[in-house]
Order: sequence, then C-alpha cells, then structure tokens
Amino acid sequence: MVKITTKAILINVSEEHKNIIDNMMTVFCTAIRYSIKILHEGKKIGDLEKEAAKKYNLNIRQAKDAVENARQIIQSQKELVKINHDNYNSKVRAIEKQLQNNKLSKKKRNALLKKLEKRKRKADYYKNFIDTDTIPPVIFGTKKMFLRRCKGLISNEEWRDCRNNRIYSRGDKTKKGNPNLRVVIINNMSFLEISTL
Repeated sequence: MVKITTKAILINVSEEHKNIIDNMMTVFCTAIRYSIKILHEGKKIGDLEKEAAKKYNLNIRQAKDAVENARQIIQSQKELVKINHDNYNSKVRAIEKQLQNNKLSKKKRNALLKKLEKRKRKADYYKNFIDTDTIPPVIFGTKKMFLRRCKGLISNEEWRDCRNNRIYSRGDKTKKGNPNLRVVIINNMSFLEISTL
C-alpha cells in the first residue's frame, strides 16, 4: 500500500466557499476528537463509523476517514509513548553508571541524583500509559498554540482555527480516488472538487 500525503493551497476561494470549507473542517476535526475518545472506551470501529456519521451528519466515507484518522493518531501516540519510555530508561541507566564513579564530588553526585529522580519520574509516567494501554492527552492545534491561548496571547477564534484546520481523506482505487475530495485536471490546471456536508 502506498501512502501519499499532500499539502496544497487553495486560491481564488470566495468567502462563501471559504465558510463552507471551514465548516467542513470544523465538523471533521470534531468527529476525529470524538472518535479518539470513544475508541479509548473500547467501541468497535464499525459501530463508531455509523455513530459518527449520524452524530456529525457525515456520509459514511467521511465518517470512515475521521475514525481511521483517530485510530492512526492513537496508534502513533502509543508508539511515541514506548519510544519516550525507552529513552528515559536509557537516561536512567546512563546516570546510574555515572554514579558508580567514587571520585565524584558531593555537588556533582547530588546534581546527578536529582537528575536521576527526574528521569525516573518521566520513565514511570510513560510506563503507566503502557501498563494501562492508554495515551497522554492529545492537544489538537499544537501545544504551543494551546499555551498561547491559555495565556490569552491569541483569541478563541485563532485557537479554533488552529485545531480545526484540516481534512483527511483516503483514496479508493475502485472509485478512482476519494469521492469526497478529488483533484481534477482541466486544461493543465488543478482543481479540488469537494463534496460538501
């Protein structure tokens, strides 16, 4: 299976069309966040796809894409948790090895012990997610922008724009792409054909 991710910029978009696309992205991103929450509760993917389609007024293809995107986010976060846990365990072992040196000054030893405790706490933090088969909270719109919103440095509208700014779609060979989002070439110009909600 070949996976291609493409980014593009839409040009010459009327205000009306921009509002339609913004609304689509908001609904789609909301469906993804909802799907992540419900997948954590153990709901079957097939049932969730139907539920998301009904709840957010999506066609089944859009609902499948939202649920699949949520599943991929959870899977990648679980992999990231394992990587972080292994990294902190390696750091713990490295510090413990340094502490075996009897020639360390008291100041250096105390600094290393503090660092060791911090690294152990981080390793335990990630181990808890592994043991419970969960993931850390996922922040949509980036952690940086979330913190800026918490500090009042950006407006609520700017924050919503950050967390609701994407559409995910998978192509279907039997349908010559994705029926909801299709790139068409006319007279050597690319156009994005969008099936709206």
